[in-house]
Amino acid sequence: MRVGNLKQRNATDGCRVSSASALLITFFIIFAIGSFNEIPAAQTEAWKPNRPIRIILSGRGAYDLIARQLALVLPDYLGQKVTVQLVTGAQGFNAMDVLQGSKPDGHTISLLGVATYVGLATTKTQYSWDVRNIPVIMALDTPPYGIFSSPKSPYKSYQDILKAKTQVRVALAGATFVVIPLAVDFEQNKIPYTMARFKDVADAKLAVLAGNADLTSGALTGINTTQIKAGDMTLLWIYSSKRYPEFPDAPTHVELGMPKEWSDYALTRLIQVPPGTPGHIQSALREGLIKAFKDKRTVEWSEKADTPVNLLAEPELKQRINFLIKSFNENKKIVDTYY
Repeated sequence: MRVGNLKQRNATDGCRVSSASALLITFFIIFAIGSFNEIPAAQTEAWKPNRPIRIILSGRGAYDLIARQLALVLPDYLGQKVTVQLVTGAQGFNAMDVLQGSKPDGHTISLLGVATYVGLATTKTQYSWDVRNIPVIMALDTPPYGIFSSPKSPYKSYQDILKAKTQVRVALAGATFVVIPLAVDFEQNKIPYTMARFKDVADAKLAVLAGNADLTSGALTGINTTQIKAGDMTLLWIYSSKRYPEFPDAPTHVELGMPKEWSDYALTRLIQVPPGTPGHIQSALREGLIKAFKDKRTVEWSEKADTPVNLLAEPELKQRINFLIKSFNENKKIVDTYY
């Protein structure tokens, strides 16, 4: 992963914009511009897009919600309309390929998951380019991943799964790396299981609700938290070092005896630009994005949509990516079978 000029904003001058009871929206910024030199302010301010900006996605869900919120607010700070392009297939690889092949002129960015990045960094693909050469200009953290079942499922807890005599059916969606700790744990405990991939998160959850699958996974945001609170989905456990305040009854994977380092199987959303994008353009895009995310309209939307994004410190991001790459390489059989 190419990491260049790094700048972390003071929380009091733009990142902490809500009240004590509101969600905190903060950002960790990474520049992959090839040097650690500061970009002159005048040069940053001089660049403005001269045509619509395109945000590339690989799927719906929270990514789509965030991108469409940016499409509403970002034009006020960059002066151009923002469009959203959905490029499906191959766990986000196709979307990254479109980004990689786009002009490095500041008019194209992507919003993709770290699982896509790690998958491309560890998997032999048809692409000639290296994902580590595609600059990351912003990384957004989210609440932890959880494992869900249907209220009608016989599996009400992890202990129920340990007692399973028939195959536990797991519904996968998108580039979900939670498949690795789940499969490793099931194999270690000799839990019979099978996994099936669905087009997107919504289809995977529908399979569970319809009784065609037993478990699925997702981050504790947006529609997932809404469905859990409504009793439409049951949260069995989360991958986190501590319990999540919103769902204090859900145990962590550590409490269930799984390795503590699996906390690093966390969702990180990366905003990237095409290789070769000049540093001053990356900086200008970053400044516009920060303003759009701290905008009052975005703060209000974040609270209403229950889709927070939190600060991710540079050491934690590097640790997370390094751990995921190491884990993918150590579990090639599982990755090749289910990823």
